[in-house]
Amino acid sequence: MKKSVLSLAVLMTLATANAMAATTDLTVTGTITPAACTPTLGNGGLVEYGSLALTELEETSTGYRLPVKSLSFSIECSAPAAFALIANDNRRDSSPANAWLFGLGTHQDQAIGHFMMRWNYETLVIDGTQGYTIESIDNGNSWNAVFDGVLYDAGQAPSNLVGFSITSSELGPAPATSVNLTMDVDGGINKGLTLNGAMELDGSATIEIVYL
Repeated sequence: MKKSVLSLAVLMTLATANAMAATTDLTVTGTITPAACTPTLGNGGLVEYGSLALTELEETSTGYRLPVKSLSFSIECSAPAAFALIANDNRRDSSPANAWLFGLGTHQDQAIGHFMMRWNYETLVIDGTQGYTIESIDNGNSWNAVFDGVLYDAGQAPSNLVGFSITSSELGPAPATSVNLTMDVDGGINKGLTLNGAMELDGSATIEIVYL
């Protein structure tokens, strides 16, 4: 009799647990692209200014200009692919508001300054041919050729895409296997900073390929 009572209790417990069982869903997402593209910056993506005195820099109405530094930038794809670039500022808390520029970090809670990434069309080569930079400000719905390429902070310009084309009349980025250009990093230090000791520049941005 005790055995039967024990067995009945176990069955009742299992039935109750089963009746109250919750459910969960598994969602599988992802993007399959026809090719894999790899971006590479020269010097490991490091722009090094060394030690500079503020008095050595060119003074402007709003600050002090840093010397322009240039890096090679290439994109190699395993097969022809249409893509665009976006960039995200990893120091956005120190970047100028509504300027689409990238911050240089902070010094004693003061925003140090900004930098931008740009290139001249003359340095742009697509699959061995002189190319054009094209830009979309509406998330890829329409495109326009631009004289110089500029990467903007996606956090401040979320609809901006930068692509590449063999002709200036393309409606969008042309499939390519190789893009090469010279990227200029151009920055400045804010005026009116309180400097107590050395100030360390700490700019950082991530360039991302968006497949179209």
